Amino acid sequence: MDNLRPVNYKFRFTFTEQDKTFNYEEQMPRWKKISERLVEKLLGQYKIQKLTGGIETLNRAGDRTWCHLHIHFDAVEPRDTIARQIKRYLSDTYEQQVVGVKYFMLKPDVARSLDDFMMYPLKQSLNNKLCYGYTPEQLEIMHKAAQSSYIKVQEINQKKIDKSDNSDTMFERLCGILDKTSLLSKYALLIEATKFYVKENKPINRNIIMGYIDTYMLSREMITYEEYWKNVP
Repeated sequence: MDNLRPVNYKFRFTFTEQDKTFNYEEQMPRWKKISERLVEKLLGQYKIQKLTGGIETLNRAGDRTWCHLHIHFDAVEPRDTIARQIKRYLSDTYEQQVVGVKYFMLKPDVARSLDDFMMYPLKQSLNNKLCYGYTPEQLEIMHKAAQSSYIKVQEINQKKIDKSDNSDTMFERLCGILDKTSLLSKYALLIEATKFYVKENKPINRNIIMGYIDTYMLSREMITYEEYWKNVP
């Protein structure tokens, strides 16, 4: 296999012993050891030139989530061969759940930027024992760059969440206003909702306003679901 071109693989694994309390402290030392031993296993089994890994406890918006492991590496061996051996190792040695994409994912990646690809697992933490092919100085630079990119991603995703929350609040306030009226017709409700949007200095979007009124009328049982869909062919 010396003449084969290496494939960039990205591996994501969610540790088994977790619940929604996200109490990581008790299990984290064990998970770190599992991660380090898995990296040793990969390096001993395959001719890997570059490898980076990192344990994460936050999602893309910066909120706490299931503790999971990312490992990015290159190898010439087929994906199925690597996946089968990793699954057997995690399951047999540490009794980890490896069935289902929620727990286990390994797939090739066509990275636009190899640097970005290898930096990705370093965005939340840096453990040199989970890396190979780089000097400590290089890893520190990569870690800082990955952290900076991750902060930007957090800001973008938080803005999306804030926008969604604001949209929900708009609908709730509109429902409160409509509940205080005696309007019954859809046309009259649409007019009232449009006035509300203008007062809020929000751009008029007919589809959104109509969706709000349809939802309002259904939730208040002003129309039935059958009446709502009766004109659909």
